[in-house]
Amino acid sequence: MNDKRLQMYRKYQGFIRHVLIISGCWYMPTKSGKPRYYWSLCVLLVAITYALLNMHASYFHRHRLAIMMKYIGITISAFGVILKVGSVLINRSSLIHCYQTLKDLFEEELTQNDQVRAIIFSPLPTIRILAYIYSAILIAMMMAFFMPAYLSVIRDLCHLHLTTNYSLPISRGYGYFWTVPNNFLYHFHLLFETSGAAVSSITACSMDSAFGFYVYQFASTMRAMTFRLTNPQPNEKFSNVLRTCVAKHQKLLLCRNTLEHVYGPIVFWHTVTNAVLLCALIYEMSSLSEINIFSVSISLTYGMIKCLQTFTYAWYGTILTDAGEDFRKGIYFGEWHNSRLDRHVRTNVILIMMQKPMTINAFFSSVDMIMFTNFVNTTVSYFFLLQSVGDKSE
Repeated sequence: MNDKRLQMYRKYQGFIRHVLIISGCWYMPTKSGKPRYYWSLCVLLVAITYALLNMHASYFHRHRLAIMMKYIGITISAFGVILKVGSVLINRSSLIHCYQTLKDLFEEELTQNDQVRAIIFSPLPTIRILAYIYSAILIAMMMAFFMPAYLSVIRDLCHLHLTTNYSLPISRGYGYFWTVPNNFLYHFHLLFETSGAAVSSITACSMDSAFGFYVYQFASTMRAMTFRLTNPQPNEKFSNVLRTCVAKHQKLLLCRNTLEHVYGPIVFWHTVTNAVLLCALIYEMSSLSEINIFSVSISLTYGMIKCLQTFTYAWYGTILTDAGEDFRKGIYFGEWHNSRLDRHVRTNVILIMMQKPMTINAFFSSVDMIMFTNFVNTTVSYFFLLQSVGDKSE
């Protein structure tokens, strides 16, 4: 076995587990089960408070469209955290079963020959690097956004005094629907804004990357099964291999249903809301009277993250669909019709070939690259609509 690739997989697996634990989205039972559960509730409480606060602030600034859209964007991100953490808490038992099933099937395929292991590990570097880059960009943007305020606080502490001569990263000079006091509570506002943004960023890192990890396990298992069907070993009986693959396919179908039930609403939410956020971002940049390099760079990075988030979901869905279609072709071009199979297995084989490709649906659309194309078109439409509303309000 290629130890280097196996270690790469283990590190990737550990990364997914750690970010899920930090974000309160880790569902597997542990010795510290209750503290983990309470931590998830704390994350959920922070997200709810953050969402309601910014939603009220967007209403308070409803007569200033650019500022209102900024608070709406933050509110949408907070509601995304509520949706993700809530989905994990509600579907905890289903996710545990899905995790164990995918892990067992994947580990079982790792025990096959070197050719099968090479097929399993071939997409790992791309998916792993994409998850790392996506997480690094999110965390770097959050740190760049909040770093000036904390540098100001650190500089004051080095001079043995603490002032409020910095702007709050999110509310800045606009404030909420109350006047931010110019005392120690000002620093409390900074901590609250930081915690809300950190929860949103880390939850996005964890759940979005976890979806890619599950798709990798899913697709790699199916590709290994396809290879074993189309390239049977001399010491293996084809009927036994086919019977095993059909049984695994039925288990994978149940895992697909779980992923669709959990991630379907999440993908739909991101597709619609990211289109709104991107068009609002474009509108805000087009209405700037003065070009600020820092603000423009932050806006461009934020827009890139939203595009990358939607693209990765669509790409992961396409990977899963292609793997399912390849498995159907592997059965079709195999030697199943010449094998001595019982009636039950033959029936399952025919049903597998008659099924549509294994896809994950987000309500009205399947998660694939066509969804990303529709997302781009919707973003442009929302932008022109927002621009016409802004022109009428002026």
